[in-house]
Amino acid sequence: MTWLVLVLAVVLVGLTVAAVLGRIDGSLAEPTTSLSYLPLPEGSLTHADLEAIRLDTGLRGYRMDQVDEVIGRLAQEIDGLQARLAATSEGSPSGVDAGVVEAPEHLP
Repeated sequence: MTWLVLVLAVVLVGLTVAAVLGRIDGSLAEPTTSLSYLPLPEGSLTHADLEAIRLDTGLRGYRMDQVDEVIGRLAQEIDGLQARLAATSEGSPSGVDAGVVEAPEHLP
């Protein structure tokens, strides 16, 4: 009789642990996150894309991985714009300096 109670107790403990861990029905809830960061969209960036950037804060400021991603993407965009400017200024009058780019009106 003691063995039966012991086996029953072990089975009940095992079922309880499996239920708590979500193993009985085979499904676990998808992990949730409190992060609000959305990556920059593909293609050319607009002023609205830059205004919409929301970086999450970490223990010591902004999350470095998110900042690095945004800075890398902006650097690619700037390189592309400079290459386009250089390509268009090669065929323009000699009075245009390819290294000087005026800021658009919507940027401070």
